[in-house]
Amino acid sequence: MIRIFMLLSALIALTACGGRNVRSSSSSEAAEAAETIATANLSGTYTGTLPAADGPGIAFTLNLCDDGSYTSRSEYLERDMTYTEQGHFTIEGERLTLHPDEGEPATCYRIEENSLRLLDSDGRPVTGPLADRYVLTRKADR
Repeated sequence: MIRIFMLLSALIALTACGGRNVRSSSSSEAAEAAETIATANLSGTYTGTLPAADGPGIAFTLNLCDDGSYTSRSEYLERDMTYTEQGHFTIEGERLTLHPDEGEPATCYRIEENSLRLLDSDGRPVTGPLADRYVLTRKADR
C-alpha cells in the first residue's frame, strides 16, 4: 500500500512539473507574439526638430522597421553636419529603446499616439518650455 501511494505521489509530482513547463513556454511565446505585434504597429517614419545647444535645432528622422531594426538621421540646421545611426530597438510596455550598433548609449522614448517622446537619462519625459520640441511625430504612409 505504501509503494502504491509513493508511486502515485511521484506520478502526480511529475505531471505537475510538466504542466508548469508548458505554461511557461506558452507565456514566453505569447510575450514574443505581443512584441512582434507592437513592433509591426510601431514601424514607420517619425520626424521632428529637436533642440540643439548651439544652433537652431536638429532635423531628426527615425525609421523603425518591422524586423526590429532602425535607422536615424540627424541633420544640424544651418550647418553642414549630418549623422546617421543604425541598430535595433526593443519595446517594453510604453517604452521604446534604441540600441545603436556602434556602442553608443541607448536612447529611450515614451510611445504615445502617433508620436514618440524622447526621455531624459533618468527615463522621464523632458519638462520645461522646450518639452514639446522633444516629440517625434509619425509621418503618414504614402
